[in-house]
Amino acid sequence: MYSKYKLLLVVCAITILFSIPHLASTYFISFMVLLLMYVTMTESWNMLAGYTGYLSLGHSVFFGVGCYTFALAVVKLKLTYILALIMSGIMAALLALALGFILMSSRIRIAYFAVLTLGLNEILKTIVANSEALGSSYGFTLPPMPALSLGYYVCLILAISSILVTIAIERSKFGIGLKSILEDEEVADSIGVNTSKYKIYVFVLSSLFPGFLGAIIAWNWSYIDPYLAFDLTFSIDAVMMGIFGGVGTVWGPVIGSICLTIIIELLWVRIPYFHAIIFSLLVILIVIKVPGGLIKLAEQAFSRLTR
Repeated sequence: MYSKYKLLLVVCAITILFSIPHLASTYFISFMVLLLMYVTMTESWNMLAGYTGYLSLGHSVFFGVGCYTFALAVVKLKLTYILALIMSGIMAALLALALGFILMSSRIRIAYFAVLTLGLNEILKTIVANSEALGSSYGFTLPPMPALSLGYYVCLILAISSILVTIAIERSKFGIGLKSILEDEEVADSIGVNTSKYKIYVFVLSSLFPGFLGAIIAWNWSYIDPYLAFDLTFSIDAVMMGIFGGVGTVWGPVIGSICLTIIIELLWVRIPYFHAIIFSLLVILIVIKVPGGLIKLAEQAFSRLTR
């Protein structure tokens, strides 16, 4: 009976989400595009960090690669939008595969991995900003998107897909292997888990979503430059939202993304000069008081109610 109600709730939620462009204002649709973007970014980051413990600060790298692949494919190569979108995800995945063979095949310390991914973002930003073939610091102007609802629907599909992939990881043998890496990588390796292969697979999988996302957001913006495409804020926000909601879970990143995106929007409108400070203090408070994030807090509250 409980499963039937749960399924009914999911169907109703998806129906409402797909109906929003026909019912809401332009401002609300734009806000939902932003919210869905953060859900996808945070959930894809969680696939790697939440299940292996490897904290990545370079998700904005794959987002930027997706942006520029889409722009070059449309502006320079004159490819169709669908083909350009597919190429964006593929290029992000190929970059992750190359980096995975370099970084994940060695026993690199997790702290060093975070620093390396952070540095890679700045390196690519500098290369693109100084390359005339890539538009240098001026970037590219893209043809406008036919309708805002198109961007909304693509972002919604990406967000739902990222959640479904995380559910599949959670329930699979692959997910068990990833969790063994999180618990103790050396022990996992000693009992026969191919830790390098598992880490490379999940690294590539987590890069696909920001690659696709970068393409559709670039099209939605109709303009990109290195400082927009490789903005480190995307990576930092994904980390904060994941921690706020609860890493290593399916719904924690979703809850964290929704709550913090709404909070950011409300604070930005009401307190434009101090919203970042209040936002950061709120995240710090949750980390100190509830290390497991909002999902842990919700579980504790539900357990008390059922008792």
